[in-house]
Amino acid sequence: MQPFDTHTGMVMPVDTRGLNNDHVGKRMRVELADGESLEIRLHELTVCDKPEPCCGITYILHSTNCSDGKRDIGSTYWTAFGEIEKFEVLGD
Repeated sequence: MQPFDTHTGMVMPVDTRGLNNDHVGKRMRVELADGESLEIRLHELTVCDKPEPCCGITYILHSTNCSDGKRDIGSTYWTAFGEIEKFEVLGD
């Protein structure tokens, strides 16, 4: 079964890990495959006909469990859907 976007009523051409346009603007916790845990505000989904490298999420970073200096709090980042293990909506 292909991913379905309840906002547009359309089938998404790639596995968005359950994320859809209803999540845009929400504050979320996202767990990545490398073990990093992010608290973000989802800005947009990038969904294209081919899975990678163009499909993923753009977000504003609120916090991370990594202290390696790779990411700055308050900055905007993009992450591929394939890197996302799970997510939780924390609020609006």
